[in-house]
Amino acid sequence: MLARTYDLVRFEKLNIKNMTRSARGTVAEPGRMVAQKAGLNRAILAQGWGLLRQRTGHKAPGRIEDVPAPYTSLRCSACGWIDKNSRKNQAEFVCSSCAFTCNADTNAAVNVAAGQGGILRPRRTAGAGGVTTATGRSNTREPQPARAEIPLFQEGRMSRNAPARPA
Repeated sequence: MLARTYDLVRFEKLNIKNMTRSARGTVAEPGRMVAQKAGLNRAILAQGWGLLRQRTGHKAPGRIEDVPAPYTSLRCSACGWIDKNSRKNQAEFVCSSCAFTCNADTNAAVNVAAGQGGILRPRRTAGAGGVTTATGRSNTREPQPARAEIPLFQEGRMSRNAPARPA
């Protein structure tokens, strides 16, 4: 259904192997809440996220995108501000910049659907972090990659090799 319905399908690039790692610990330092972690691991593996991604990739080759997982649940889908304090609890997201409120999972899903993950997006104005005077850059962000400028198609212009339209 995903392959037939959508031109582009985005998946959050989760490291399932690390998510389902054992909590047993060692003899010297035994793990805590091992039975609960084992139940969580079984539930994650039973969902078959990796298999869903793999099969969708087979049915829609070239139309699948993986969105890096970092910051997808901490980024505000309304203004793009990233702050760990915006995630009040497991279910509640309240942006510390623009006061946008929604369910935390819904906010993360909107970010994944928009392809907003992994790379910090610039904020419109200097806010809580401010701007350092030495460099003139925000002190709460990492350096941004340079973006390639891709010319957009302009209607009305035709290339030299294109056949003329009949009048």
